[in-house]
Amino acid sequence: MKSTKSIAGTPANTTLTDDQMQALAQSFHDIAVEVGQVRLDAISAGSKLTDPNIVQLQGNVYSLMNIAANFALTAANLTLTNADQAVAEISVATAQADQALDKLKDVDKAVNIASSVIVLAMAISTKDMGQIASAAESVVTAAGVSV
Repeated sequence: MKSTKSIAGTPANTTLTDDQMQALAQSFHDIAVEVGQVRLDAISAGSKLTDPNIVQLQGNVYSLMNIAANFALTAANLTLTNADQAVAEISVATAQADQALDKLKDVDKAVNIASSVIVLAMAISTKDMGQIASAAESVVTAAGVSV
């Protein structure tokens, strides 16, 4: 990770490494796959393709795949204050979401988890640690894990 000098008492901005960005891309890709599987399972169980939640899940899959692709392409261009802390919080949140989605049958909960992960991605793009931390906590809450 490349660091910039910091003013005394303030954390330095650091640029995420290619490996960190690839790990984020993989996390968001994995969640997209899990959301897609929840959607397919719901359809197999009798949900209609036109059901609003099924349609929303499909939109979430596309959004999450695009986010994953963008993270993979962005690579080292994302600079954050406390990048290690941000990556740690994002990793915990995405792992919890992925785990919760793994065998999930509740379409509403899948929509909530996927939506919160998309909000997390938007928070990452703001580069604001407060927004990232809040969004990561929301993902963990949506996944049903206490923080």
